Amino acid sequence: MPPDPFWSNLFRRRDHGGDELYEVMSKVPVFQDLSRREFERVREVLHPRTYAAEEAIVREGDPGVGMYVILSGEVAVLQEEGDGAAVEVATFGEGDFFGDQVLLDESPRNASAVARQPTRVMGFYRAELLQLIQSQPRIGLKVVMQLSRMAAVRLHQTNRLLREARQRVRRLEAEADSGEPADGAGAGEDPSAEG
Repeated sequence: MPPDPFWSNLFRRRDHGGDELYEVMSKVPVFQDLSRREFERVREVLHPRTYAAEEAIVREGDPGVGMYVILSGEVAVLQEEGDGAAVEVATFGEGDFFGDQVLLDESPRNASAVARQPTRVMGFYRAELLQLIQSQPRIGLKVVMQLSRMAAVRLHQTNRLLREARQRVRRLEAEADSGEPADGAGAGEDPSAEG
């Protein structure tokens, strides 16, 4: 099954070397505007977590508490269908992240994330973001601004996908009404006409 474009990681970057945590985290958009000194302040409120293969990191419907950055391993993102079956909508690896929206919005998780192999992640939780905003407002503001930019990018991507879906629906409706393909091939042409 092709990956779901709504779940594609629009912000993916890869690089290796140096302090592993800083190298990975500084490429995540949430943290990329931070200086090394500012990142060291953020490092104090990050939470390392390790998961075994097939262990759930988050479950769909659970309250969202924070985001996760994958340091090593692989994570599958699953969404439940109406019949209760889980569909894999994305797979993330080293340097990818998920769950950042809950830093701004406490709504329940809209998907589950399951480790596909032994996986190490770094958690950054909403409570720590709020603490950071209070104790280090300049750093907190940089993080919140990046979260806002990421939300805007996702909104633009979603609008583009919805526009494309509406255009496909209109083409299919036109095809159904006319009995001809609506993709431009043959539309409006008389099939018996000679060139």
